[in-house]
Amino acid sequence: MINLKKEEINLFLHKVKEDPKHFNKYLFYKLQYFYGRRSQEIVMLKITDINFDKKEITFDLAKKKQETKLTLILLDDIGDEIKQQIGNNTKTPNDYIFVDNETKLDGFKRNMRTYLERNSNKIIKQLTNKNITLNTHDFRRLRGQHLYLVGNDLEIIKSLYAHNSLDQTIDTYKLKK
Repeated sequence: MINLKKEEINLFLHKVKEDPKHFNKYLFYKLQYFYGRRSQEIVMLKITDINFDKKEITFDLAKKKQETKLTLILLDDIGDEIKQQIGNNTKTPNDYIFVDNETKLDGFKRNMRTYLERNSNKIIKQLTNKNITLNTHDFRRLRGQHLYLVGNDLEIIKSLYAHNSLDQTIDTYKLKK
């Protein structure tokens, strides 16, 4: 289990956001943490996956044999930040939110991973005095842990994470039955 509290994750995210050239990293990591999604699911987000009127965000779930979608509530602040990301570029409704085209998906994911590997330890140590290096999947794990620690039912966490069994959820997030 990674020993970072929700507040410490928020401090980390805001530190990344301080540098305007890293806004896309901040938003990517925030979406990963808040929605507990995999990197592949975040990078594949298209503008058409966001319904600002209904306040919904729809993810294509990775690691599923059949195409599976998960629609969740789009909070106002996240919606505003997605609009800011979209507004920073000239995009059409069917474009990806984070990259210009499909050929750049893998490079962008690698960039997100590399930034964390190189910078997360220094930033976290500065903010919390903890010696922790994050990888992109840690945001998903941390969200699962935090959801559990505030009292969410394991079955709800299992369905949110699209796990095949309750044991998978318990093992993945080092939770107790």
